[in-house]
Amino acid sequence: MDFKDQVVLITGVSSGIGQRLAIDLAGRGATVVGCGRSQERLQETLSELRRTSPSSAVHVCDVSNHGQVKGMVQKVLSQFGKIDILINNAGFGLYQSFVNSPLDTIEGMVRTNFLGAVYCIKEVLPSMVEKQSGHILNISSVAGKIGTPNMASYCATKFALIGLSESLYHELRPMGIHVSVICPGPVRTKFRLLFDDLAPAAPGFLILKAEEVSHAVIRAIERKKFEVVIPLWLALACFFKGLMPNLFRLVSYQALRSRLVSRRSP
Repeated sequence: MDFKDQVVLITGVSSGIGQRLAIDLAGRGATVVGCGRSQERLQETLSELRRTSPSSAVHVCDVSNHGQVKGMVQKVLSQFGKIDILINNAGFGLYQSFVNSPLDTIEGMVRTNFLGAVYCIKEVLPSMVEKQSGHILNISSVAGKIGTPNMASYCATKFALIGLSESLYHELRPMGIHVSVICPGPVRTKFRLLFDDLAPAAPGFLILKAEEVSHAVIRAIERKKFEVVIPLWLALACFFKGLMPNLFRLVSYQALRSRLVSRRSP
């Protein structure tokens, strides 16, 4: 797909998957508009973008704040006249038992991971409907397909993103607007630094690089695929869960329980 003349809005471009996606799409000819909460880190991303896409831009925006999202989208539409592709990537996770998770942390995660995507879609969608074209891509997680212990709030937001995406797929397809959802497994980025020393270590063959997720996102846009789960082993696990959910739940309970016990052992 030729991304030349395409305006792509990506949330959470300060680091990790969002930053890699922004750089890769700019390299493919897109005009990338990124947003994030850190002005300093956004400027670092912008410097990379403008090596291949001089018209790209960044905006400071907390997607959990509807007013900030509304203002940011209005600026983008005013400057570029359109948004062809929206990629909802911003999010954060926490590894903690649900009973010990502060309510304000849970609410913050819902506002950022789920409502942040809702706010962006609501503000961008009218312009896409008007021109009868566009692509909305939500970055969920394998945690949105398989619930894991001590990540209940994060899993809930990612499950919600998949449900939102599937419903919008049916609603928006007749209008020429495509919807995709990407479900990566653990990714080697700064995202996990907050809880990496607490969570059980994932097997090395399941850990992805940000470049691999970026490649999967771009392919999903090019091929207009609805759902992509990576890596392959976790895609197979999700398929198995769909076929035999009760057996999968029993097996995964035993596996996760043993890993949690061994993690707590001295």
